Amino acid sequence: MTLSALNLSETLRCATLVLFFIGLAPPVHAAGALPDPCKLIALAELEPIVGPLKGSPKSGDIKAGDVSCEYTPAKGASWIEIRLHDGDLASWKRRNGGKSPVSLPDLGADAFANPDSDGSAELFVKKGALILRLSMPKSPAAVEQLKKIAQKALPRL
Repeated sequence: MTLSALNLSETLRCATLVLFFIGLAPPVHAAGALPDPCKLIALAELEPIVGPLKGSPKSGDIKAGDVSCEYTPAKGASWIEIRLHDGDLASWKRRNGGKSPVSLPDLGADAFANPDSDGSAELFVKKGALILRLSMPKSPAAVEQLKKIAQKALPRL
C-alpha cells in the first residue's frame, strides 16, 4: 500500500468516527430492533388484572414512530395502552407528572404515575434506553392495575 492509500484509509476511518459521535451515524435502535409493545404482556397475564378482553390488541404504526399497543377490556376500563418512548424520564415527569406525581420506587428509581392526566391514569418507568408508558381511563384502581401490568411487561423490555 502506498502512503496516500494509507492516509485515505485513516481519513475515512476518522470521518466515520466523527459522524458517529456527532449523531449522523445510523441510530443504535433501528425501528425493527424495538420490542413489540403487544408482546410485553401476554393476554393470559393481562386478563386477571383488567378482566376479559374484547378482540385482539391493536398495534400502532411503528414505522411512523407510534410504538404502541391498545387493548380493549370487555368491562370496566374502555382501553389500556402500552407505549414505548425514548428520552429522559425526568423530562417526561416534568411534562406528564401532573400536580402530584406518585413515586413508584418498586418499579425503578425514577418511576412515577400520574393518577389524573386529563381523565386518564398514566405510569412511566425507564428500562435501559426505553421508557415504558402505560395508560388507561382514570379510576380508583387504575394506578394499581398499571403497576401490575408494568411488573409483567418490564422483564420483557
